[in-house]
Amino acid sequence: MGLFETRIERLAKWAKGEKAPPVTIELVPTDRCDLNCLSCWRRGWSEEQLKKRYAEEMSDERLLKLVEEAAELGVKEIAFVGGGEPLMRSVTIELFKKMKKYGMIGDLVTNGTLFTKESIELLVKIGWDRIKFSIDGPDAEIHDYLRQTKGAFKTTTRNIKLFAETKKKYKTEKPMLILQSVLSVENYKKLPELAKLGHKLGVNEMTLLPLTVFDESMKNLKLSEKQIKEFIPILKKTIKMLENFGIGGNYSEFLNEEYILKTESMNEVMIKEMEKMIKGEYPSSKDPIKNFEFLPCYAPWIHVTILPNGNIAPCFSPWVWNTKVSIKEKSLKELWYGKYFNKFRRIILSRKLPENCKKCCVWEVFNNRKIRKGLQELLEGKHE
Repeated sequence: MGLFETRIERLAKWAKGEKAPPVTIELVPTDRCDLNCLSCWRRGWSEEQLKKRYAEEMSDERLLKLVEEAAELGVKEIAFVGGGEPLMRSVTIELFKKMKKYGMIGDLVTNGTLFTKESIELLVKIGWDRIKFSIDGPDAEIHDYLRQTKGAFKTTTRNIKLFAETKKKYKTEKPMLILQSVLSVENYKKLPELAKLGHKLGVNEMTLLPLTVFDESMKNLKLSEKQIKEFIPILKKTIKMLENFGIGGNYSEFLNEEYILKTESMNEVMIKEMEKMIKGEYPSSKDPIKNFEFLPCYAPWIHVTILPNGNIAPCFSPWVWNTKVSIKEKSLKELWYGKYFNKFRRIILSRKLPENCKKCCVWEVFNNRKIRKGLQELLEGKHE
C-alpha cells in the first residue's frame, strides 16, 4: 500500500472512532547548516541564539531509539528536513540505514553540498526513496547569491549528476531525484532555464515553494503583485517545457496567484479551499464521519514534526517551536495517543485554524485537497 492510500486508510479509522498510528514523521535532526540562505528562518536568529539551540539537540542515542519507536508504532515514512542541513550530523546516515532495515520510506530535503561518493553509493544501495535538492537558480551566480555561499551550485549539481550515474550503475529507479526551488524576485524570470537544468541533471520532478517571510530582511525577496503578473506567462512556458521533458512536479498549482501572495495567511487559504470543495460552509453534523470528511487540515491524525531539541507537534508551525513538550522525556506512542496530540485534534475538529497556521507550507493546501477527496470517496464507498 502506497503512502497516500495509507493516509486515507488511517484517517478513515479515526473518522470511525478507531485509533491509528501516524503515517509520517517529519524529523529535523539539526539546526546547523553549512550555508546561509537568504530565505532561511535562521536569518532571524542571532549567533548566540543559534548556539543555544545547537546545545539543546537530541543525542544520537535518542534519535536512533526514535527510529525503533516509529517502526514499532507503525510509522510508514520518515522525512528528514531542515532546520539546518540534515547531513551536518554524522548520525543521520546511521538513521537512514536503520529505518531502511525496518522497511520504512525515506525522504530527504538537502542543500546537496555534503554528499560524498561513498554516501551517494550507500543511499542508492539501501534503496533510499526520495531526495529533494534545494536549487534556487539555473546558474552559480543566482544560486550562490541566494545561498550566500560561493561554490554551492557547482557542488550540488555535481552530486545530483553522481546520483543519476550511480542509479544507472545499479540499474535502479531509486532514489527519486527532485529539484526544489524557493520562488523569489531573484529567480522568477529564470524558470525556463531552471527547467533546462533539471532536464540536464536527469531529475524526476521539480517543485516550487513560494517565499514565506520569516524576517524583515526577506520582504524584498517576495514577488509583488505586479511581478506575479509578469511571472504567470513565464510559468506557463515552463510548465510546457517540463511536460516535454517528462518531468513531474507542482508548478501548475501556482497558476493560482493566491498561493504565491498569501504565504503569511495560509490558514485563510485552507479554509477557503475546504469551503470551495463543499460549495459553501459545511454545517457541523452529529455524524462524526461526515464531520471528518471536511476538515481544513488532517495533520494531527497522520503527521508528526520533531525538532532537533525534541519539541514535537503535528506540523512545522509555531506549535512545534513554542511547545514545552519534548520527546526527550516521553515516548512517541505515549504522546501520539495521549492528551497532547488530542488537544490539536480538537482544535482542527472545530474547523477553525488558529494563528499558528498562518505560515503553514502552501504544499499542505495541495495535500489536504487530495486527502479530502480520497477520504470522501472511501467513506462513501467510492474508493477503489
